[in-house]
Amino acid sequence: MRADRKWLFVALGALIVALAGVEAVYFVGGGSGGAGTVQGVASVPTNQMVQVAGVLTVQGRTINLLGLTPPREEPNCTVNRGVVVHCTLISAARLAEMVAGKTVRCELRHLGRDPRNWGVCRVVGSGAPSGNKVEDTLNGQLLLTGWALPKDQHGKAWADLGVRARNAKAGLWAGNVVPDPVKVGTLYGATEVNDGNTLEIQEVRMRLYGIDAPDLGQECTLNGLPYQCGLLAYMQLIDVTAGKGRITCYASKIEGDDRPYAKCGLPTANGANIRDDAPSFNEMMVRSGWAIADRSQTKDYVAAEEEARREKRGLWAGEFIVPSAWRNGKR
Repeated sequence: MRADRKWLFVALGALIVALAGVEAVYFVGGGSGGAGTVQGVASVPTNQMVQVAGVLTVQGRTINLLGLTPPREEPNCTVNRGVVVHCTLISAARLAEMVAGKTVRCELRHLGRDPRNWGVCRVVGSGAPSGNKVEDTLNGQLLLTGWALPKDQHGKAWADLGVRARNAKAGLWAGNVVPDPVKVGTLYGATEVNDGNTLEIQEVRMRLYGIDAPDLGQECTLNGLPYQCGLLAYMQLIDVTAGKGRITCYASKIEGDDRPYAKCGLPTANGANIRDDAPSFNEMMVRSGWAIADRSQTKDYVAAEEEARREKRGLWAGEFIVPSAWRNGKR
């Protein structure tokens, strides 16, 4: 598997920042819970050449910045009397500028059953802030620029930084802020696919429950050659949902995770339920081989995974790293 890209497009206007330099990196702690400390050169990951806001990659580990949530994808916010701006792109570019060419140290945490790595990150070494306050962290600095929204459930300190940015009318707060809506229950409507794990109905982004697919940037191997398995998983979910018109999802949340998780499929005539005479999209992704069963959530899709493995479909035609391990730096 190849190493993380060292050069990423950073768009703030036509700005391109090269994240270069070679420094020693190390990982301390960890274990099955994923907590610990990771340090090294940081980058902002990309999906289809668009940088992901609010997220860093350090030593191959995907780290969500604790205490904040990035704006929704562009163009979705207005500033300066109705001018529409690409706020997600700007948010990612701000973060990339903060870490370009610097060594970053992140203290990692897991929240409840949320499988993501959450981190409080700061620049270390020459030129780093000397203080130990929340505003000295990269999390705090991004909040103070106004290009991220505070995640109040992560603590009052982060919420206070959001208030300071709002009072200063910084970044997003200069205009209309569009938060990322979270809903649970039955959702019915046209769908948009974000990646092999995630789709969106009524502007609510939902992760498919009980399955795990490669992220867009993940590579796998087939006949000894690397290929973009994350992109193919994304295309498979598009194919699964294409031409279906409106679909129905049952959305709920799991402990410590603020994202809705959903079982989705073809709707009954009134859209209130999923048809029981057709497989769910979750099952179809696993049976196609482009997602694996997430046994930590449910064993409902284990049989579909075993069939895909036996028939060498999708990921099982070659070699791959389990997506959760890929996110934690295994290559």
